[in-house]
Amino acid sequence: MQTNLTFKQWADDWLSRRNVKEISLQSYEIAVRVHLNPRWGRKRLHAIRKAEVEAWVLEMEANPKISNATAEGHWKVFKMVLKDALQNGKIAFNPTYEVDGPYVAKSDSYVFSTEECWALYDAFPELYRPIPMLGFACGLRQAEAFAVCDDVIDAERGLLTVHRQVLRTTETRYSPTVVDRLKTSPRLSTKDVPIPPHLQVVLDEHRELHPPQLTENVLWEHKKKINDCKRGSVLALFWTPRRNLLSRNYFNDDVWKPTLRKLGIKDAKGNLPTFHDLRHTFISTCLQNGIPEHTVAAWVGDSVEELRRTYSHLLKDHAHTHGALAASLTARPKPPLIRAGA
Repeated sequence: MQTNLTFKQWADDWLSRRNVKEISLQSYEIAVRVHLNPRWGRKRLHAIRKAEVEAWVLEMEANPKISNATAEGHWKVFKMVLKDALQNGKIAFNPTYEVDGPYVAKSDSYVFSTEECWALYDAFPELYRPIPMLGFACGLRQAEAFAVCDDVIDAERGLLTVHRQVLRTTETRYSPTVVDRLKTSPRLSTKDVPIPPHLQVVLDEHRELHPPQLTENVLWEHKKKINDCKRGSVLALFWTPRRNLLSRNYFNDDVWKPTLRKLGIKDAKGNLPTFHDLRHTFISTCLQNGIPEHTVAAWVGDSVEELRRTYSHLLKDHAHTHGALAASLTARPKPPLIRAGA
């Protein structure tokens, strides 16, 4: 055991061995450099005590400059670094063991009404009009909606195959790029979502008015950097007037938020809903109307466990929705009819 090994030294080593998405690695690096090293960097790993960790958690909770969600992110990285140190024999015990992390209040997502969703469609700029509908009618994430291409729309079967997203990262030199990769686990490579007839009409009209344009497609492979992946080409549906693929900042600041303000759509606290709230609306609507959770999970690319954690309050409603049916399945069988003269 290296008794002089500091937290900073091991955190740097831990970061060098991470094989995660670029955006995750960046968040880990920021957490270590900006938040963890100033507090723990010079501390010897073996000298970190549970009481110190508990005091630090309380400090984060009491600091008005650190949101609960941010504190939770710091805590998760800190725990991963120390768990890794224990597993590699650098410390004899883990000081985070049985320590409760920072309190994180439950966040309330906005649920759009059907009228609001269609008002969004009517008020949205024509060039991007189908995009909100891909959120509330198919449950797509924003980056997945941006990356819808001509080859994934199967009108005959009424299916939308989702296996791409538009990324804008250091690897793409901050140029929006279509990448064959879902936003979730790399183990999930594709998902099929039913296209409602009204959305099919919208997509057909959009392609007629704004023919899809050819763009490069990164054929991403797990554990490979984007620069090392092969390239293909696809016909993407959504472009800016300058013939660029959509980026999150441009879409949110110049299209999404102005349209919400124009319509006066805001949550109970006066904040503007996010695009992700459209996906939340889709999932909530499906679950509340009795669509099985495993089916919804397959459509949106989440695990059933994740769906249950996030939407448990809706799944509880199934006791009322399906309770009578469940009761009938376990009721005492009726006695057979006895015919006269038998």
